[in-house]
Amino acid sequence: MKVMLREIMSFLPGKMAEGMKLLDEMITLANKKYGPIPNMKKYTPWLGGGNAMHTVVIEMEWDSFAQMAEFFEKSYADPEMMQTMPQWEAIEERHQEELYMVMP
Repeated sequence: MKVMLREIMSFLPGKMAEGMKLLDEMITLANKKYGPIPNMKKYTPWLGGGNAMHTVVIEMEWDSFAQMAEFFEKSYADPEMMQTMPQWEAIEERHQEELYMVMP
């Protein structure tokens, strides 16, 4: 069963550029170490939701919950990936994750 993880990240005022740089660095590192993150898309709100000046939405579609879990288990155990956590705390205002089942 396919699943889609949606992450909504809101950055502190003045920290959007720093947040996007850190996000791109983490995605590059993850892709290099664990293979490409499948069907990943980044958005920013335009109308009707969120603060477009400070918010980015990321969607990743995985072939199974097990595939997604394996990716995150590896990345959360990786010291290089975990080194970035203090940086996130200094720039991120809010982080929300939603998990969806992809309908046929």
